[in-house]
Amino acid sequence: MQILTHDRLHRNAPAIFAREPDDAVSERYGFVPTINVVDALQDEGWYPVRAQQTNVRDMSRQTTARHMIRFRQEPDRQVDLGDSVAELVLTNSHDRSAAYQLDLGLFRLICSNGMVAPVSDMGGIRVRHGKHVVDDILEGSIALSHQVPRIAEGMEVFQSTMVHSDEARLFAEAALALRYGDDWQQQSPIQPDNVLEARRTEDAGGTLWQVFGRTQENLFKGGVRGQSTSGRRTRTRAINNVTEDVRLNRALWTLTERFAELKGATLPAFPA
Repeated sequence: MQILTHDRLHRNAPAIFAREPDDAVSERYGFVPTINVVDALQDEGWYPVRAQQTNVRDMSRQTTARHMIRFRQEPDRQVDLGDSVAELVLTNSHDRSAAYQLDLGLFRLICSNGMVAPVSDMGGIRVRHGKHVVDDILEGSIALSHQVPRIAEGMEVFQSTMVHSDEARLFAEAALALRYGDDWQQQSPIQPDNVLEARRTEDAGGTLWQVFGRTQENLFKGGVRGQSTSGRRTRTRAINNVTEDVRLNRALWTLTERFAELKGATLPAFPA
């Protein structure tokens, strides 16, 4: 596990170190720099391992744009999740586009993929900007940490649920609709078979977990050969936008849960 220093964090996502919010925010906006939250989480044993922010054309907004930091605990404190590691995913902006949001995430070791696992219909912990942000985020981190065993149970369900080839194709079609919209047949440069292509032998099986893994990696990492709407050969682009990363990750996890339920599996319930 490589912990990101302040210098590395600043290079990857300068908005973490914003000294003031965007000029457009109201006087009631309670500004708390994201780095204060990062340092507080690190003091509690959650270390930043990845950071990124949304690219903006207006350079003056570079220090207030939406950004995301992923945190991980030391190996001896982690719950056994097989091929994955539990993470906390913090997103924020200082331009009125987002409040502080803390989600439970997973990092899949065999493919270096980061995921977001919703623990309720509303996702994770949402905190409005204000003077109590740090305390509220720390409280939320404890609450989310307690949900890791339930995520592990859900993963076990995915790993024990087998899907036929036609079911896997339906899963891929639904995933493409989440990525490109309901008219994905016209908008998507790739087809379901491309989404389901395994990049490594560990993902080549027919469990729901493997189908989910192949789909998530191919949609997020990009580089999949396809064809544009004009007929030109192309490759898909990786998803680097923070908002789209979190949105699609949540949606794919929820889709996987729905498929498991349709197959008759019982998933662990989260507290209301």
